[in-house]
Amino acid sequence: MRSPLLACLPAFALCFIYPVLAANNIDQSSKNTGPIKSLAVDQKSDARYVITTVPPESAMERFEMKDAQGRNIAYVAMTDGDIGGLVFVDNKLSGTVSKQDALAFYSCRGYASAIKYHWAKDANAWIEGLLAASQNTSAVTLQFSGKSTWRSIVEVVNNPSLSQIGSLVDIGTNPFGILRKLNSARESMAERELFEKTRLRLMEVTTGTSEEKVAEIIKPEDVSFAVGGLVMAYPRFSIEYFIADGSVKAIQQPSFHFLSRKQAALFYVPNAKWELCTPEAWRSALPAVPLVPVTITPAAVNPPPAKADAVK
Repeated sequence: MRSPLLACLPAFALCFIYPVLAANNIDQSSKNTGPIKSLAVDQKSDARYVITTVPPESAMERFEMKDAQGRNIAYVAMTDGDIGGLVFVDNKLSGTVSKQDALAFYSCRGYASAIKYHWAKDANAWIEGLLAASQNTSAVTLQFSGKSTWRSIVEVVNNPSLSQIGSLVDIGTNPFGILRKLNSARESMAERELFEKTRLRLMEVTTGTSEEKVAEIIKPEDVSFAVGGLVMAYPRFSIEYFIADGSVKAIQQPSFHFLSRKQAALFYVPNAKWELCTPEAWRSALPAVPLVPVTITPAAVNPPPAKADAVK
C-alpha cells in the first residue's frame, strides 16, 4: 500500500503548479490585451513606439541609427499588409517604402553582411538610398492579419524565454517525477524572468549609448570586428548593436550578423542580381514583380453611418 505522504503528493504538487501557471497567464495578459489588428501612425506618433509595437509576426526587421547629419533614423519593414516599411526621421514619420524595396533593402544588406562586413559600416550610404526610395507621407494606418511568414521576426527568433510549463501536463502520477518537473518549472520561470528583464534593458539602449553600458547589461553573445567598428550581437534576444568610436551607432533587429552566418537563406531571392547589392544600386538587384496598387489609409476617421435605404 502506498504511503499516505506519497498519495497526497500529486495534490500537493498542484498547489505549486497553479501559482506557476497563474503567474504565466498574468504575465501574458499584462503584455497583450489582444492581437493588434491595426496601427494608426501620423506626425505625432513616437518612432520607437511604432517600430516596437508592430507585431513580431508582421515585422521583418527594425533598426535605428544616426545618419551623417546627426539625424535619428528609425525603420520598420513589414511582411504583412500592402506597405513594405515605414521610415522615421528625428522621431517623426517621413515616408513609406514599397514591398519590393523593403525586400531588396533587407536581402541586399544581408548579402553584404555575409560576403564582406556588416552593412552598418556603410550605414550612411545605405540610409541615403532608403530615404531616396521612400514616398513622403504624413499619416498611414497599418493593417495586420496576425499571420506570420518565414521572414517574420517571430519565426526567425528561437525564443529562449519559452517556459517548460506545457510539459507539466504529461508528468503522469509518479510523485518523484512531479517534484522533478516542478523544480524544472521553477528554474525555468526564474530564467524567463531574468531573460525578460535583460531583454527590456537591451531594448532601452539607444543610439549614442556607450559600448561599456551595453556590455554592463550583458556581455555580447557574439562579436564581429570590422575596420571602423564592431558588432555586439545578441542572437538570443534577436538584436545587435554596431559600435564605432565607443558608442552605439546602429541598432538592428533581428541580428544580421547572426543570420548572415547561420540562416543566410532568409536573404535569398530567386534570380537576384547579387552584384548590384550595394548601397547605390540595391533597388535594381531584385527581379521586377507586378506592382500592386497601395492604398494608404489616413489615420482613423470614422465614416458616416450608411443610410438604411441604401442597403438592400
